[in-house]
Amino acid sequence: MHSYVSSLVSELSPGLALALVAFLAAALPYLALSQTTRGRARSAIAYLLGLAAGLAATVASVAVVSAHGDAQAIVAGGLTASFFSPFFGMLRAKWHRKSRPARRKTVMEGFSR
Repeated sequence: MHSYVSSLVSELSPGLALALVAFLAAALPYLALSQTTRGRARSAIAYLLGLAAGLAATVASVAVVSAHGDAQAIVAGGLTASFFSPFFGMLRAKWHRKSRPARRKTVMEGFSR
């Protein structure tokens, strides 16, 4: 028996999975880059954190909704979101980052006026 609720779940599950994976994949790089100020490989680590979180959320959403929804659509949306969303989280963290302090003038620059 095919009910209205199962039809609604099967239609909405790819979009909801995409939104969930995109948020989780962008949140971890944002937190990683906004809290730390030093480090050589911060961007790479932040991207890998977001990718891993996105893949884990994709697997979890497929496991939860696989009985009612289209698993291929959920996987396709989840993989796309887990690849591209960490970049948006990293860009937002760099945009909100505090500006660097102004450079002090040297002695010669102070006398040039």
